[in-house]
Amino acid sequence: MTPMTLEEKKEIILDIMKDVDKFCRENGLRYSLSSGTLLGAVRHGGFIPWDDDADMFMLREDYDRFEKIYKSDKYRLHSHNEDPEIALNTGYIKISDPTTFIAAKKGKRTYGVYVDIFPVDAVPEEPKAQREHMHKLMSIHNRLYHRGKKDIVSILKAHRHSMDWWWNKLDKAVHEGKYDDSPLVAHAVGSTNYRTVFPRAWFDSLKEIEFEGYKFFGFADTHAYLSMVFGDDYMTPRQWAHNYISYRE
Repeated sequence: MTPMTLEEKKEIILDIMKDVDKFCRENGLRYSLSSGTLLGAVRHGGFIPWDDDADMFMLREDYDRFEKIYKSDKYRLHSHNEDPEIALNTGYIKISDPTTFIAAKKGKRTYGVYVDIFPVDAVPEEPKAQREHMHKLMSIHNRLYHRGKKDIVSILKAHRHSMDWWWNKLDKAVHEGKYDDSPLVAHAVGSTNYRTVFPRAWFDSLKEIEFEGYKFFGFADTHAYLSMVFGDDYMTPRQWAHNYISYRE
């Protein structure tokens, strides 16, 4: 079986992005390209040449609705709530192509070539409270990640509680509503740093941005977002990618 080429993966990823974009437009759901995907749009007009995935942000309220109502004739949504067959130990959604699969240990097949959709959650304005709340969300998400593994570090970190226990804890933390009136949101679930805190209002001023000849939504102030995440020299290329091996069924 021959692994898929990078260009073959990109072709599928782009089509998934178009499918998600069409669904969001039809159902009034807000999203923004994010991370290296938005960087690629600005710097390359599409994919970063060596990149092999795509990321999107949604406010929690749009994310929850998308998770419940997304339908596609071609692609499959994976999340803890909507796809128990493939119980992802991540607090975000993957949309994947079921005609492909990613190589995994011991021959186990999970999802195929994918696009990640991350929830963006309200956080406190006060810096100390903000850091504490984000640390809480990141810590629970970290435990979920380790609960799905069997190595000694993971067992020590997370196996004193069940996967469902950690999921319930995360669900309660992101839906408690304590900071719903805050003007700030953050990418905390699935993130490993404290840099991605930005105004909720950015989702009210989205703009269309070209990516591989198609129009997708991104934050209007792309410079503010990209400099926050990658630094002021974000236009200088630095090579990094997941480089996962995938196959067609």
